[in-house]
Amino acid sequence: MSQKDIRVKIFNSEYNLQGENQEKVERISDYLDGIMNRINSESPNQSEETIAVVSALNIAEEYFKEKDIKSDIEKDYSGLLEELSAKAKSISDLIDENL
Repeated sequence: MSQKDIRVKIFNSEYNLQGENQEKVERISDYLDGIMNRINSESPNQSEETIAVVSALNIAEEYFKEKDIKSDIEKDYSGLLEELSAKAKSISDLIDENL
């Protein structure tokens, strides 16, 4: 896919972005816009820079939570695979002993 010029509006400013998937870029931009507007409504006297930094921190926090969840799932999956592999080996050994 080729890069497309995509115009988005984030926190009352328009930006010309590039991306391969317009819907994805718009969805991400809308997500950021929503976070910035929420923070602005919770703390209306903050500068745009502060709102942007707090938004970035919120997104980073969400990212690391999701990353930790993914890591936990991978550990659980790995443990389950090891357990199933050991059981399969036990079954195979029993079959070999009885043949």
